[in-house]
Amino acid sequence: MSKALSAILVLAFLIASLSCQSVFHASDARGVLTSSTPVTALKLPQSWSEPAEGGFIQGIEVRRGPNSPDDEFFFAGLPYYDNNYAHEVDPKMPPVQYARNKFVVNFSPSPQARVATSDEWESGSRIVTRPRPVYPKGQDNSSGELEYRQRRYSKVGKYWGSCMLSPTGKWLAMFSYSGEMRSPDLLFGGNQETLVGDAFWQIHDAITGQRVFEWRAMNVKNPTTFDNTVVWLEDRYILFQEDDEARSFTVVTLPPVTPEENPVTIQLPSRMDAAGQRVTPGESDEVWIPLGPLTKEQAEKLTARSDTEIKEVRLTRDFPQKLLLAINEEVENRRAERGEKDGSRDYHFRRINSYYYALALDDPTRTRFASKDEWDRAQSVTTRHSDGPSEAPRGKVAGTVPPYRQFAKSGTSWGSPPRLSAGEWIAVFSYDGAGQDRKMFVDVFDQRLGDKFLSTELPLT
Repeated sequence: MSKALSAILVLAFLIASLSCQSVFHASDARGVLTSSTPVTALKLPQSWSEPAEGGFIQGIEVRRGPNSPDDEFFFAGLPYYDNNYAHEVDPKMPPVQYARNKFVVNFSPSPQARVATSDEWESGSRIVTRPRPVYPKGQDNSSGELEYRQRRYSKVGKYWGSCMLSPTGKWLAMFSYSGEMRSPDLLFGGNQETLVGDAFWQIHDAITGQRVFEWRAMNVKNPTTFDNTVVWLEDRYILFQEDDEARSFTVVTLPPVTPEENPVTIQLPSRMDAAGQRVTPGESDEVWIPLGPLTKEQAEKLTARSDTEIKEVRLTRDFPQKLLLAINEEVENRRAERGEKDGSRDYHFRRINSYYYALALDDPTRTRFASKDEWDRAQSVTTRHSDGPSEAPRGKVAGTVPPYRQFAKSGTSWGSPPRLSAGEWIAVFSYDGAGQDRKMFVDVFDQRLGDKFLSTELPLT
């Protein structure tokens, strides 16, 4: 062998060696912990055994057994995710497909896993583990900040990955990464470029904004994969994968949760001043209803007194944002005469005042009157859908987004309206009792999965 050829081979092996030292698969990454939050590792005893159709694990369903210890959970891989479990609502939809093997995972004193039996898996009940996505405000994944609950968060890496809330909204996790495409190895083959770079996780208390966890993996292959499969367990643990097979996970043990006051009772400024006079409204409208051509029934319907109501909700465009409420109150409702060219005619006169209020979203108990100009400059919030009194439901109300689940009430009678919905949420209103014992119930559900997020009982006066 010539010296020139030997030199080329030595150089080739040297390049390959350097490449192996600097590029890791996700499973080989070594996270650098910069937080006191405990971190451990979980490795499942087997690779996921997928259905005959094949496919990557796109999610994990978690269940709890009826007699499971506090730190024991059942895991099943979802090769095709869960489609919001639509088959539970519509039998025509395909059922969720699971990997053939399931696992029992126990986190005390350290994460350990074993293969679960079919009976163990079937005995368990599904728990809520799916994070809720939030999105940074920027032109692309390399710009902008994340705004949530009147705070702003910046990414650590060059590009935004997934940003998510824990199922209850207690924790805010942000993933970002840096890296560049490396050319294929000319000496040892390969025809695709590979992204190599750094991966970063940060977790904040979503209420206080305090950062409770920060982690990074340096110079890894495909740093974008760390947020592919994320599992939240009861606000106590977050798991994110370290390999392409979703078999190895980093387990973050989160600090104890301090319950947040929810719902919050707010008190709006009175629309009557100290002298008992009405405060000047933001806007006032007059309504004149001619009574001549109306039948008695028509007149009664058009002149009936309106309830005081929240007419519209808006958000200010500045930061931190404020929530604005428009409350309509009918202050006059009477029969009146109105002079016209051919004489006076009978009318019914109504005056409706609109009052505008501002609530500080970082502390909703801080309320004040808002000006008409402030109201006009604000932006409307997501359109809400409601059932009117004439659309009273039977046993349940239907959701407004797929898979259109049915939701039951807590009280014996439906409220009016019986529901309000916005995006993924639906609130169901009902009441029961009589006299001094009447109660109102507000139940808030995740429309897509059907999970109850909040249930509130209030005295009905």
